[in-house]
Formats: sequence, C-alpha cells, structure tokens
Amino acid sequence: MKVKRWMALSFIGIFLAGASASLFFEGPFFGYIESLILQLTQHLGPNALTLVSLLLFGSGLFLHIFGFIRMVRSIYQALAPEKERKLVEVLYRRRSLERGPKLVVIGGGTGLSVLLRGLKEYTSNITAIVTVSDDGGSSGRLRDDLGIVAPGDIRNCLVALADTESEMDQVLNYRFTQGETLAGHNLGNLLLAGAAHSAGSFEKAVALISNVLAVRGQVLPSTLSNVTLCALLQDGRYIRGETAITSVDGAIRSVFLDPEDCQPLPQTLAAIEEADAIIIGPGSLYTSLLPNLLVQGIAESLGAAEAPKIYVCNVMTQPGETDGYRASQHLQAINQHCRSNIIDHIIVNREKIPHQLLRKYEKKGQKPVAVDYKNLERQGCQVVQAKLINIENLVRHDPVRLSQTIMDLVMKEKEQQKGIHWIDLLLFKRKRSRSYTT
Repeated sequence: MKVKRWMALSFIGIFLAGASASLFFEGPFFGYIESLILQLTQHLGPNALTLVSLLLFGSGLFLHIFGFIRMVRSIYQALAPEKERKLVEVLYRRRSLERGPKLVVIGGGTGLSVLLRGLKEYTSNITAIVTVSDDGGSSGRLRDDLGIVAPGDIRNCLVALADTESEMDQVLNYRFTQGETLAGHNLGNLLLAGAAHSAGSFEKAVALISNVLAVRGQVLPSTLSNVTLCALLQDGRYIRGETAITSVDGAIRSVFLDPEDCQPLPQTLAAIEEADAIIIGPGSLYTSLLPNLLVQGIAESLGAAEAPKIYVCNVMTQPGETDGYRASQHLQAINQHCRSNIIDHIIVNREKIPHQLLRKYEKKGQKPVAVDYKNLERQGCQVVQAKLINIENLVRHDPVRLSQTIMDLVMKEKEQQKGIHWIDLLLFKRKRSRSYTT
C-alpha cells in the first residue's frame, strides 16, 4: 500500500515546518533549533535567517500536504477498488458487513453461487463449503491430468463472492474454443490449477485467488482428497462417477465417496462450530449437496452444531436424480445420509410458475417440487414459504429474494436465542428495504 513512506514524508514535512517556526518561540528545544539555523546561515548575510526560515516552512508544509494526500490515496485504492464510490460509503459498507452473522453455506453447482451473490450483500462472514467430486468437462480433465480436486464449483463461488464480481465473471468464466489442448478449458480453472502447483497445494491456491479477488468470506473445498462419487441404484446397479450418475436411467438409493475416509479441512469444522446459521443448498441433491455431507466428520459436526440448519429446497425436480421427488423426500435423503435429522428449517417456493415455462420443463421430464407439509413436519422440520424464483427463460432462485428470506430467518433465530444488537437489526432492515425497491 506504500502507506509508511508517505506517512514518513508527511512527518518530515511537519518537522521542517516546526523547525522554521521555532524561531518565534522560546524554550530549550526551540533555542537549540534556532542556534543551529543561525550557525548554518551566519555567513550568508543578515537576511539569510528569514529567507531560510521561510524556505524551510514552505518546503515542510508542501511535504506534509503531499505526503498526507498520497497516504490517503493509497488507503483509498486498497479499500475501494471500485473507485467511483466514495470512500466513506465503502468504509461504512465494509464495516456493516463485518458485523454480519457468521454463515456456513454448503453445496455446489449453480445454486450455491446464486445464493452467495445475495448473501454477500448482508455479511462478509461467509464460509462456502464446496463439493469437489465433479468429473466432467474442464474440471474432470484437470483432475485426470494434474491430480487436483475439481476446481469448477470452487471457481464459481470465488467469482460470486468477489468484490468486483461483474469484471471477474467475464474473465474467469471465459472458456477456450480453440487449440487442441486448451479447447473446452475454463480460464478460472486453469488459474486455480496453476496456482495450486505454484503455491504447493490447492488449499493455498484458493486462499491466494481469494486475496486477489477481495472475496467477502472464504471458500473451502469440502475435502482435498481426489474423491469419486459413487451411487447405488434402486435396482441394485452400482454407478461410479458423477457424470455417469446424472446420465444413467434409474432411481438412486444412496451415494457414497471413494475413498470413504476422506477428511475435511480443519477450517471447515471450526466454521461449522462457530456459525450463527448453516445453509444447505440449493443445488443438485445427490451430486452437489450430499457429497459434502459424506466427507468424514462434516455430518457429525452439523449434528452437534447449535446453529440452526436451513435447507433450501429446489424449485424443480432434476432428471436422473430426483424424478418425482416431493420436498419431504429431499429432506429424507439428507437425513438418511447424515444418519440423523439435522435440518431445522426448510425453505420452499410458493410462487406460481408460468404455464409456458412449465411446458418447457415438462419436455425435459422436470416438474415443480411438491411441498408435502405434513411429512415435513413429521421429520421435525419447520417449513418457510416465500416467493423465491427469478422467472426468465429458466426457473431459478432469485439471489435477492432467497438471501432476504434466509436473513429474515437468521435474524429471527438470533433474536429469539440470545438477542441481537439494535444497530445490527437496523442495518439489516435498511438493506432489506433498499433491496425491495431495486
């Protein structure tokens, strides 16, 4: 930031200006400065003392002002890469985000990055725990060639939490279309792979890219082991690999990881223990959410955590994974793989989907997820209904609506459990009202 050099220059300016002004004051220190200046100027003539004093004062004042301005500018550039915003606004926003609740978000795929885009406007205390079992596309090729965990979902979450998301989204999500070896690869994936080899580990690479992008929070792979997702189908067939699981014709009974003894990062377990709320989803149930919960120790930590566990249910069923699933069946699959009822709240969509979009999805074998309230309540889960979707050409969760619903629930829980500071509540309501007006 070069703050120290400009601060030193400013102090030198103050000293020079003070030395020249000392000629007009009395005292042992000022008398010493005056005698020193007289010795240096006695051979220059009777008016030299006045000229030197004015020169020192002017130079000192200039150096002080120049150094101070450059120091403030250095701090401004570090705090506000978006230079069009006022420094006061940036400082206020970042200070309020630092006071936000500690959230742990677990998932992968498009759903997790959509949620993170909304949550980062409320808090910077976010820990995203991301699946690394993808074996298709660019991520799969890098796994096979370099032996690293799948970087694709990690990259999406880093971009979603970046301070300057729009610029980073265009750069890091660029996909090469030419070149025998580069075609199909994603620039962000290659950057993570290169950083992993340069820094010595994938974990350090993610931390390095996070610092470069000024990420609000932290992104953690669920494990650093090069795991393969496997599935057991209802008809007894055994399927190996995420890509094969999503393309096979048959209902899934359960999924598991190979190797099964893969370990999470210590930061993951610490974040779960310290969280104010833990959010699972939205995302593909068997290939984006459950792989995280199958890592050794994560399900147990979730069960022991005091924070409320919130599941964001998908709006539509997914072919090959959740055909015909109701909301309670999504929840049942999570509890079954965690071997306990860990979910406290489930968030479901109550907004109607236009008929033209429904017909479009029906051609792909997808239908809206039916919400069976009685079965959900039998599993000890509170149902939270909200209008959640962003209806364009696709039916997807709207990041603003979804994050507002989650923050409403989190603030309500904090207020009931241990109370929240009135300033935090005021800041949240102010942000919420601004979001509704945009």
